[in-house]
Amino acid sequence: MASSHSRARAAYSTAILVLLPLLSACSAGDTGASAPSSSPGAPQGRGEIHELKDSKALKLPLDDYLVSAADLTAIDEGHASAIARCLARMGAPQAPKVRRDPLVHGNERRYGLADTKLAEQSGYHLPSAARTGEKYPPSLMPVINGEVAEYNGTPVPEGGCGGEAQRELHGAEMQQTLGTAQRLNTEGFTKSRQDPAVTAVSAAWSKCMKESGHDYPDPTAAINDTEFRGAEPTDREKKVALADVQCKQKVNLIGVWAAAETVYQQQLIKENSAELEKGLAAKRATMSAAASAVSGAAAAS
Repeated sequence: MASSHSRARAAYSTAILVLLPLLSACSAGDTGASAPSSSPGAPQGRGEIHELKDSKALKLPLDDYLVSAADLTAIDEGHASAIARCLARMGAPQAPKVRRDPLVHGNERRYGLADTKLAEQSGYHLPSAARTGEKYPPSLMPVINGEVAEYNGTPVPEGGCGGEAQRELHGAEMQQTLGTAQRLNTEGFTKSRQDPAVTAVSAAWSKCMKESGHDYPDPTAAINDTEFRGAEPTDREKKVALADVQCKQKVNLIGVWAAAETVYQQQLIKENSAELEKGLAAKRATMSAAASAVSGAAAAS
């Protein structure tokens, strides 16, 4: 591996991290927010529009079927606890407790940057955060990955301690059923981006940005500006990011977009309820097993 994390845990991270569509995108009355939707496949009706300054606390209908950053942290902890118990059974050294500090919480950047303070401090760059993880000695990796048959005279389980932990947390079952929710999450976002209310509020945002001296057709263009891909945010990036957030607030872009996407997601849930319920059941089984692994480790310590 390229890092000290086990391949088993890495498989979790790549399989269950949910893609957050980070970026999309003058008065609210100019946004066309109440215009009826006419895009192909658009649901009937219009969701209730609230004024939203940011999206930190935003909850969308599909969220319950997805694995959030908080869920992933709990799964990581359960996975590490199960591996620790396996290593202890063989008299192997233990690793530090896992801790993950999510850089993005929930739907915080679903419609682009929306935090004034972060815009001023970091521009479009994600803030740095200290993290720790499982740091197993290289000598233990064959035990964790199942590359040896025994350790200290004790048989190594199939797939190593990592494989045992994954089975205990029903990882394979959850990974097999998460695809539907992830696909619908992206599909709903894509459809909502083309919704007339969203294109109208994006145009209002663009007009607001021009008035601030920045020419971008929509928030996606601003946050994906290649000029802002350096290692550190520049002063200009911070100015553009701040104007971006202020214009979102001025035209209520987050509120309008969230209302539109909520309706699309509700329709997708209705159309795919059976598959989504399977995924939800698998997720709950994994979360329950992870919690049991952590509590078991705490009781044994």
